[in-house]
Amino acid sequence: MSPDPESLLAQLGIRHPRDIDIEVIAEHCGATVTYEPLSGCEARILGLGNRAIITVNSGSNEPRRRFSAGHELAHWMHDRGKLAAACSATTIRDSWGSDREARANQYASDLLLPKSMFVPRVKERDITFVTVDALRDDFNVSMTATAIRLVRCGHWPSMLVCCGPGGREWFVASSEVERRLWPRKAPGENTGAFDLLRGAVAPDRPQDVDADEWIDSEDADEYVVREHSRKINDGRVLTLLWWRDQSQVSALDRD
Repeated sequence: MSPDPESLLAQLGIRHPRDIDIEVIAEHCGATVTYEPLSGCEARILGLGNRAIITVNSGSNEPRRRFSAGHELAHWMHDRGKLAAACSATTIRDSWGSDREARANQYASDLLLPKSMFVPRVKERDITFVTVDALRDDFNVSMTATAIRLVRCGHWPSMLVCCGPGGREWFVASSEVERRLWPRKAPGENTGAFDLLRGAVAPDRPQDVDADEWIDSEDADEYVVREHSRKINDGRVLTLLWWRDQSQVSALDRD
């Protein structure tokens, strides 16, 4: 059985984010990471027996290249032997459910943003992109991957929502919120995300908004939620939502 990411890092004596060298880790696991221009996919892996070649799109920025390499390494660690796969940027970026690609994303996150190093850095910190910016500098990982990790490992009830011109595309939530609260299919008109999606200028800072602008619940208009939204690629917007008051999350529970 292949070691889990935390055990793998411990085997290699890695204790600080700056020492998480994905190329060295992959080589230790029998996979060589190379870089070249790719079209149609963000990364691919070809493996046979005990060796594999991971090829990552050289045109992407370093945080994305690192996560893509970690994603392909996950495929190798789970399906070692005869393996051939190609993963698009969309597959890597948006696969956070329960399928094979989601499993690879989770492995990459556990490897590049290990809880043993990440959790002590986020204790009681606000769930905002200000926090995300500081963490992504420490771990050299993309904003989206860092924001997802912050939601799942942070101190407060929270969720990350990705919206496009057609409305909500995906979301992830902390354990306190998951399966209890759902975001609306599209953000309300009084949100920063709504302004960003229609091309307006919105301040890059957290703001309090009525919870019913975001949350699909009959009682949401009685509460507030903290929102911090940022525009990303392809006209889409990422939004961090969080509550300092745990009782509000309980009150909004749809069950």
